[in-house]
Amino acid sequence: MRNATLSGVALLAFCSALLPSLAPAADWPPPLGGANKDGVATLQGNALLQVPINVEEARKKPGAADFVVAKTAPVMDLALHGDLGPEADKRRLWSCWGDICLASDGRVYCGIGDHGDDAGGDARCFIYCWDPKAKTLKQVVDLNSLVPTTKPHSRWSKIHAKIDEGPDGKIYFSGTLNDGNRAGNENYHWSEQCPGGQLYRYDPKTGKSEVFASLPAKRCTATSLVDSKRGLWWCNLEAGRDKDSLFALDLATGKPVYQGTEGMVGFNRAFALAADGSIYFNGREGMARLDPATGKITTGIASFGDSPGIRCATAESKAGEIWGVTYKTTELYRFRPASGELKLLGPCWLAGSYTAVCTLSPDERFMYFLPGAHGKAWLDGTPVIQYDLKTGQRKVLAFLAPTSDEATGFVPGGTYGIKISDDGGTLYVNFNGHPADRLRPEKMKPIGFGVCGFAAIHIPQSER
Repeated sequence: MRNATLSGVALLAFCSALLPSLAPAADWPPPLGGANKDGVATLQGNALLQVPINVEEARKKPGAADFVVAKTAPVMDLALHGDLGPEADKRRLWSCWGDICLASDGRVYCGIGDHGDDAGGDARCFIYCWDPKAKTLKQVVDLNSLVPTTKPHSRWSKIHAKIDEGPDGKIYFSGTLNDGNRAGNENYHWSEQCPGGQLYRYDPKTGKSEVFASLPAKRCTATSLVDSKRGLWWCNLEAGRDKDSLFALDLATGKPVYQGTEGMVGFNRAFALAADGSIYFNGREGMARLDPATGKITTGIASFGDSPGIRCATAESKAGEIWGVTYKTTELYRFRPASGELKLLGPCWLAGSYTAVCTLSPDERFMYFLPGAHGKAWLDGTPVIQYDLKTGQRKVLAFLAPTSDEATGFVPGGTYGIKISDDGGTLYVNFNGHPADRLRPEKMKPIGFGVCGFAAIHIPQSER
């Protein structure tokens, strides 16, 4: 098993994972090989540090970003999202698309959906909670239970916007459609109680969820963040081609405090929050800045060259810097809001790889990210990257896919959600993935989608 070890592995459990014919068709996702009674498998060992052959070849090509490999492998706890409802194996495409939430109590919230028949009212979408002390992943919210039961009525099939903790300690999230830009189409059915996208609120103390506020009618969002200091929830309103705009709600009152003009946003999948509350976003002419206090928009602050702009961004550091990865060109960048200086820092991984999310370590020494977000990470072994902000060194903490494939039957294919624990020791990742070939149904292609998993990657002290 390539030196990989499984915590609490029972040989019988692992062997049964190799024999999908023994499991009922409705048993989806396939059970993890080596999982404990709570469905969690633990991976460790030097196999996690082996560089795939194709990656060794790719790093030799001109222009490829070089990297080093950690000396000590991490330990990874892995669980699959369960309780998917009847005939879950027949749903269209289980997948996860948005950033996750690390709450102040240490718990982590993440979401998945089935990419189902949203317009026809047959879709599923759930929120889960990872408890790091108990090491359990449990479903806590069924989003569509918050939607009116009147028929016809549309249903949420994805969570693409961020899940965030508000100043009140409650968890905020919004569902969306397979394509939120289509929310205004005639085949989507809304009601007075649910006129389109909504912001929901989950109370960890009571376990109850509620509708907090509605977005403007027939709009959805795939992009959001919370400004905790000012108690604001920001999002991009999707309204069809070239009509995107920024929107903000007051988390104390649920009332709108800002709605921009249609078309103000260019590439709409990310924006950044500065320490002073300013929102930096992809405008029509490079990076733009919104001053929420005055509503003033400054355009043309910086150019991303051939890229439409920001695909992911960190919070502004104490040094006054925002870090991230560009869209399409997939370059690392550093932006300084005070001066407007933008510096491109080369490919994020090898010759470049689509990266949808990143985060700073608590001491602001490193940025963490996983390239290959849209299902392609496994082709490079699903590398976990630690980028040194001072030296520019890219260090691979682990190549997850080969070991996970062999030991558990789950192939992690990419992510849109990561967070780092407050002590900098655990990286939490919400994964898309697919079953290993020996488990994969013939109709399911090996494209990094179809099964969703959650990982807690424990980084050795010596590597941070």
